[in-house]
Amino acid sequence: MGWTILLIILLILGILLLLPVRVKGYFADGKWGVSVYYAFIRLFHKESAEKEPPVTPPKPDDIAEGGTPTAEQMPEPEPAPPSDHTAQEPEKPPAAAAPKPDTVTETPEPAEAEPEAFSDPPADPADDLTAHGSKRKKRRRKKKPAADPPAEPDAAAAEEPEKPKKKRGIRAFIDRVIPHSLSDVLGLVRDGFASLSPALRFLAKHLHFRHIRLYAAVGTDDAAKTAKLYGTITASAYNLIGQLQCLFDFQADECRILADFFSDKITFRASGELRVSPLAAILLALILGGRFLIRTVKRFRREDKEAKLREKETAPLSAEA
Repeated sequence: MGWTILLIILLILGILLLLPVRVKGYFADGKWGVSVYYAFIRLFHKESAEKEPPVTPPKPDDIAEGGTPTAEQMPEPEPAPPSDHTAQEPEKPPAAAAPKPDTVTETPEPAEAEPEAFSDPPADPADDLTAHGSKRKKRRRKKKPAADPPAEPDAAAAEEPEKPKKKRGIRAFIDRVIPHSLSDVLGLVRDGFASLSPALRFLAKHLHFRHIRLYAAVGTDDAAKTAKLYGTITASAYNLIGQLQCLFDFQADECRILADFFSDKITFRASGELRVSPLAAILLALILGGRFLIRTVKRFRREDKEAKLREKETAPLSAEA
């Protein structure tokens, strides 16, 4: 029973991983949109915002005869010039603030110092007699043993530097992978580019382009320029489609390129769909990460061997010196 349930779960996971993720997109007349679907569920959708046409007020000639102009059609009133009366009238100075009467604040009188109480001097405990006539015994404090002086470190031990402890395991590998200099960064970049070639070959086999539609109408001010531009775009487009069909699973449903001699602009529209399965994406990540780790470990071993050879070569010279 347990094996049956496990097989059913694995079968369901396999089906879910094999269902493709579809990315649909389009571009037409400056507008674009992108949608992502998994099976028949839309996961993401984004479109360009529509541009609102600018609002232009109507001209006075557009007012019908006998009609009343609206508030938008009415011209803005000009500001009235200042009159002579307002221009000659001097500005009144601000009223001076009335002086406030001085407030008399009573200062508190200093408090008289109280006379200090006289106290008898402390009596000497040696001369103090108890009721029986005997002197009090002095308590002797126990002397603490003097602390031993800190031992001076040996000169030989002080001269010898402490050897850093070598890390082992995953932490040592992570510390080694983290770049600490420019040479480390260049080494990681070389390993990354070297591991890309098998990953890209695998990716090219599992990318599927479907329902590709292209439409372009080429037009300029001059008919000769239009014809020349039409030939250049047509040759480039069909050569690009041929190269993509050699590299990927590429299917073009429609590709139309026209020469528009009655227009002075280029119109372009395109739409398509890209399909990839989640299982292919997981395998791609494993291939890329595995190749990168293998090349990085090999490079670390090669660098360690070279470092040991340098130490052996320089050891006799240091001993003779």
